[in-house]
Amino acid sequence: MIFVDFLGSKSAFESLQEGVAEEIAAALRSSRSSVVIRRMVVDPEPTEIELWVELSSDEQFVRYGRTIAERVAERIRADGSSDVWVMFRIVPLSHAFLNGQPRARGRATLD
Repeated sequence: MIFVDFLGSKSAFESLQEGVAEEIAAALRSSRSSVVIRRMVVDPEPTEIELWVELSSDEQFVRYGRTIAERVAERIRADGSSDVWVMFRIVPLSHAFLNGQPRARGRATLD
């Protein structure tokens, strides 16, 4: 799952949520269902849009960060918004826990 925190007005979120998810999924070559957009409520509602995209490694950021930022910004600007910030947060899988158990992909084991 790729989580994206959306900071912006409720109306902007409603009109852009699907398009932003599609652009991120396309940039990462993944399915649309693997991208979750969450609206963070801010008072007063900002006029600009700020997105925080969670990635699981610096490698993902290096390989896909610029493409994600460009695609998402272009999609949002096409909707009429001019100020778009695309930020990234790296959350390594070694810092992710499901039901208290560490989660990781691609771990080599000798079992």
